Amino acid sequence: MGGKGANKDFDYNLIKVLDAVISAGNATKAAKRLNITPAAVSLALRRLQNHYQEELFVRGKEGLLPTAKAIEIHHHFRQVMELINGTFHSPASKEESAQITVLGSDTIESYYFSQLYNNAVFERVLINHFSSRNMSRERVIEQLFTAECDLVISQEPISVPGIDNQMIDSFKSFVCICAANHMFSQLSQLTLHHFYSSRHALYKMNISNPMMGEDNGLLRDDSPYKGQREVGYCSDSVNSLVSTVERTSLIAIMPLKMALFYKNQRKYDIKFVQPPPELTFRSIQVYASWKKNSKNLAVITDVVSMLHTLSSFRR
Repeated sequence: MGGKGANKDFDYNLIKVLDAVISAGNATKAAKRLNITPAAVSLALRRLQNHYQEELFVRGKEGLLPTAKAIEIHHHFRQVMELINGTFHSPASKEESAQITVLGSDTIESYYFSQLYNNAVFERVLINHFSSRNMSRERVIEQLFTAECDLVISQEPISVPGIDNQMIDSFKSFVCICAANHMFSQLSQLTLHHFYSSRHALYKMNISNPMMGEDNGLLRDDSPYKGQREVGYCSDSVNSLVSTVERTSLIAIMPLKMALFYKNQRKYDIKFVQPPPELTFRSIQVYASWKKNSKNLAVITDVVSMLHTLSSFRR
């Protein structure tokens, strides 16, 4: 490993490659973004690694994952680039871009933005977050085009002319959560009887759209059992759902990444149990949508990049 310290011959383009890999999520996407080959990206990362004692990436099931050191370098690089980009704008235009309005669910605040509080973005940008609870799709699109909001974060892209979209997260693995003293807490996996004889806590972003598991299509087609969950609590607040599960005999289905956040970061006293193997869960994608010619485009792309980086790091 390297670690030679400051080097007058250091190629700062290597940091640009690292930034692209972390922002894009993997080396292949970074290569397309930089218009170079994946082999060139790999070579650049190896050259960069020679300058540091700490590992910058570790290999996971879905490819290279950035270490804390890589995230730190990426963070400093973004700050420097923001300062440089700021020299190209007049003070007036910088002042106009000093705030952004985000429209999304409770999850956006409690899960995503709460993990960015130490980021410098809160020192230079006013972030206004408003709930999209029970708001029609047409109303959401109208707010984007009339500049009532700058950024919409939801489970579906807004596929209309003039709107850009980027997937910032994907939830593919799910677990059952229960209280630490629940009788299921010592189990490694639930049976169908356990699952359907229990009362459930259910998260819904609005009245008609459950996020975390619909019963329709939940069981595999070859399963002899056709059940329906008994719901004991329903909420459009993830915080409220997890808090209720922690204090009652209810169980709930949650994306694994989100469950780990509430257990390890928020310190909720909950246990994880694998769902019955007969069940299937559709993956959940999270998209950012914004108006292509928004006056706050620089701030929007910065926030979207941070959210994408956060989700890539927490695979």
